[in-house]
Amino acid sequence: MKKLVVSALGALALGLAVAAPAHADQESFIVDLANNGWDGPVDAAVALGNHICSDIAAGVPETETLQTISDNTTDGVEPKDAKTFYDAAAGHLC
Repeated sequence: MKKLVVSALGALALGLAVAAPAHADQESFIVDLANNGWDGPVDAAVALGNHICSDIAAGVPETETLQTISDNTTDGVEPKDAKTFYDAAAGHLC
């Protein structure tokens, strides 16, 4: 997987600053991403994971969230790579 550089994360989050739920396990989330080839900045990954959780809570279709991630990352992350983030966030942060 390409290294995710999320300089456009602010645009992606659209101003939503969402705190991780109390049951969130950020360490497991980061370990899951690392086990799938990701080695980017932790803060950006957690922010993206929180955005994914917000989309899930709002009922945004998964495909729409994946495309948004792909469209708004500076490294041209493919939707298939965004799926790794989506699955890790859904499993560990949401």
